[in-house]
Amino acid sequence: MLKRWTHSHQLPVILAVIVAGMWRLWLMPRYAGWEESDYGNLAMIQGVLDSGFQHFDMNHMPGYYGIAALVHALVDDAVIAGRGVSWLGGLTALGLATALATRMGGARAGWVTGALLVIQPELALYSSSSLREPLAAAFILGALSSMSRERMGWAGFCAAGAFLVRFDSALVLLPVLAIHALGREGARNRLFRSWIPLGVAIFLWALYCRVDHGTWAFWSHSVSVNVETGMGGEAEAPSEWWWNGVEVSAALLSWLLPWRIGWAVWMGFIWCMIRSVSVGHGIRRTMVLQGMLMLGLWSGIGFVGQHAPSHNLYWKWLCPIVPVVVPLAVVGLWEAVDRAERWMGGTGARALLGVAIVQVAVSNARETERQRALSESWYRPQLELAQWIEAEIGVDEALVLDNIPACWIRRRATERQMVSWFDIPVHEDEGSGFAQWLRENDVRWVLWYREDWTQAPRVAPFLSEGGRWSSNGVTLNERRREDGYGWIWYEVEP
Repeated sequence: MLKRWTHSHQLPVILAVIVAGMWRLWLMPRYAGWEESDYGNLAMIQGVLDSGFQHFDMNHMPGYYGIAALVHALVDDAVIAGRGVSWLGGLTALGLATALATRMGGARAGWVTGALLVIQPELALYSSSSLREPLAAAFILGALSSMSRERMGWAGFCAAGAFLVRFDSALVLLPVLAIHALGREGARNRLFRSWIPLGVAIFLWALYCRVDHGTWAFWSHSVSVNVETGMGGEAEAPSEWWWNGVEVSAALLSWLLPWRIGWAVWMGFIWCMIRSVSVGHGIRRTMVLQGMLMLGLWSGIGFVGQHAPSHNLYWKWLCPIVPVVVPLAVVGLWEAVDRAERWMGGTGARALLGVAIVQVAVSNARETERQRALSESWYRPQLELAQWIEAEIGVDEALVLDNIPACWIRRRATERQMVSWFDIPVHEDEGSGFAQWLRENDVRWVLWYREDWTQAPRVAPFLSEGGRWSSNGVTLNERRREDGYGWIWYEVEP
């Protein structure tokens, strides 16, 4: 009886989901988020609920925020709703990925896949916060799982869900659905059943954006940001720009990816791809195509955007790719072990695999702790400042407030007066114009940021030193600061 359960195809999935769920629940209060987006998502969830589910931000798609706002309406807490949807999305992706690994490579592949996905840093940490990527991963794995059972209608609905969470999912899922649909008899009917839900979702979202945002091109702003970043980089000649893009893409695929999933796992994925060249219609070929296209899109974004390969944006974009790539890699690893047994023996080959898995586990544990500690150092102080503001400062006092503190406060309906640096006029003087603006708007508190993109250094560069600053009859006194992320909290003397 015990042996039957040990080799059961369901047991690896069940245990992986249980352990992963507990691990992520432990991480939740100890992880302060990936960046500002975790807290901005809370504010957007509240905004969707306040609008009666009628207004959605065009750049972030409606899927995650609509589902989380619905949960928010039930539990009356944006934090529980946002984290809960990410948590469930991540666990769903993990469970489906483990099940697919078991289906392709047997229970042994399921056990290893489940263990690796439990501890993979991005999938674990982002499922413990309020990010939409784990939900996107759940829909993508749902589409793959449906295709593995040839349920093309369900695959189309899951693909539509993935698109409504992240629009770039459609770029990959459209060709994957088509190739899988054409692999069996009744190809035209199968293609229509898979494409129609996704096509309807794309059309309805484009129509909504035309009505609410004035454009059919819902992708325009998100794409332009990356294109402008790449085109406006430091390259002085077209050839240099192309070479910079190649270097970034190569670094993502040959450095960042193997670091995050493990070098042995990365080589297992390459082995699986090579071995799948001659494989006929089936979930293995389809998953390999899905993984290759997702990695191609990920590295392509890096080629165009040309952020440094160490930029944490790539970590977030990698999250939905991990549960697609890891099951294939594990299947490839076991196939390599089976072949190595011919000249190493079964014990030696499995020992080598064990050493490789231990290396991955140690690397993932260190990376998880590194990201968690960085988050606690940079983002927890801003969260604590926001909580102090809510407890100590009256709602009638005006503040210059942005990013994490402002978004945290907006996680629920509020009448607090918060002005963004983007809404403050730039004065071409040494601060007297800014001081006059503070006085005219009766601002009592100012949160200044070091980062240029916040606009604070552009509007008030004179606040960078901290301490006490005076101009035009207005005095600001430093009350708190954090120099890792870079911010200073000023009180304006009455």
